[in-house]
Parts: sequence; structure tokens; C-alpha cells
Amino acid sequence: MDALQTLVLGIVQGVGEFLPISSSANLDVISKMFSFGEFDFRMKITLHAGSLIVLVVYFRKTLWDILLGLFTKKVKLAQTKFSTIVLATIPVVIIGAVSHNFIKNFNSPVISGLMLIIFGIILWLSDTVSNSKFIQRCTKSAYMRDLLIGVIQSLAFIPGVSRLGICTTAYRLFGVNRKQALSNSLLLAIPTIAGVLCIELFSAFNSNTQLSFDKSHILGIAISGVIGVIALPICVKYMEKRGFFGIMCYRIVLGLITIFLL
Repeated sequence: MDALQTLVLGIVQGVGEFLPISSSANLDVISKMFSFGEFDFRMKITLHAGSLIVLVVYFRKTLWDILLGLFTKKVKLAQTKFSTIVLATIPVVIIGAVSHNFIKNFNSPVISGLMLIIFGIILWLSDTVSNSKFIQRCTKSAYMRDLLIGVIQSLAFIPGVSRLGICTTAYRLFGVNRKQALSNSLLLAIPTIAGVLCIELFSAFNSNTQLSFDKSHILGIAISGVIGVIALPICVKYMEKRGFFGIMCYRIVLGLITIFLL
């Protein structure tokens, strides 16, 4: 993969990871539409590694507070966030490890396109009806809510769903305000992306896949990281103010392109 192709994919990943539009689906569409050739496993790892670094930098204060909260009782909020991260990550790790190979069979343009459309509409609807008292009564326990978030987050293993999108949908349905829903969903991406990368690497080692990385992969990390640092706060501010109607429309268009043109 040449430098120009890596640049394009890095930009797509750098922006797409921080919008609920499924960065993986966008990468696949761009690769096929512009005949970039096979979007290889190593490039996927490096692009997501760049996004992971961006998230760690963005939440550096929160992560530091959480670390301090493990050793002191002075940071109550940090301890609560740690509990949320653990409970919401456990189901993802279990489901991801068990269904990793099975879910790969769902990787088709039709399924990806349908998921883009369906879950885009659900995201917008969840934001619209988030004030429903009935929905907020679905679970009164914060621990149960966090576990359910983890289970729901596992749907993101299906191509086209979007991890950020499905987490934000769940939080909005549970009555969490838009700003906090986005913040929680992005924070949960850190252990989730790290876990998925570990699963992918472990699977590659078990299958004796060659994992040599070259300059294009290093460039991919750098581009997705730099673009992500710029895009993340802009994307968050846009969604906080504008909501998800525009996101839904984009997902519908992308879904139709994926189904009928790829």
C-alpha cells in the first residue's frame, strides 16, 4: 500500500473512529471504491492503534484520576468510572473471545450496509426518546446498567454497527444525557479497542500469520493519530450540539452504497 493510500485511510480512520459511523465500514468502502487493493490485517491494527493512542491522550486526566482512585478513597468519581469500565468491558471480552471466528462470517456488504442503516436510525431514535421515564425504569441498578451496556456494546463486532454508536444508543435509552453518553462511550473504547487488538494479534500468532510491519504501517499510526487529535474534540462538540440526525442520514447513504455498489 503506497503513501497516498495510507494517507487517505489514516484520515478516514482518524475521523471515523470518533463519529458513530463505523470506521471499519468506511475504510472498507473507501478501499473498494478507489481500488486500494486488499485492506490488510496489519494496516487495520495500526490504524486502530493510532486511534487508541488518541483516546489515551484525550482522557489522560481521567485515566490518571482513575489510577489514583484505586489506591485512595479521595477520588470517589474516579472509582465509579473504574467500576463502569470494568463491568462494561467484561461482557465484550467474553463475547468477543467466544464469537471472534464466527462473527467473521458476517463480513459481507449486504450485512454491513443493513447494519449501517438500521443502527443509524436506532441511534437517532434513542436520542429522541431518551427522556422516556419508562425506558429509565428498565434498570435501577448502575451495576446492572453497566453490564447491559457491555452486552449491547458487543453488537459492534458485527460489521457496520459502530461501537461508539451502539454505546451511545444504550446510554441515551437509559436516560444519560448526550454529553455524558458520548464521554462514557469514548472512554469505554480504550479497553475495548485494546482488547480487540489483543484478540486479533493472538489469533494471528495462532494461525502463524506473518506480522512484519513496514513504513506504511508506521505512517498509518501517525496519520490516524494526528488526524484523531484534531478531529476528536470537534466531533464531540458537533454531536453534543447537533445530535445524530445528520449522522443517521450519512449512515443511510453509506449503507445504500455498501449494499448496491460494492
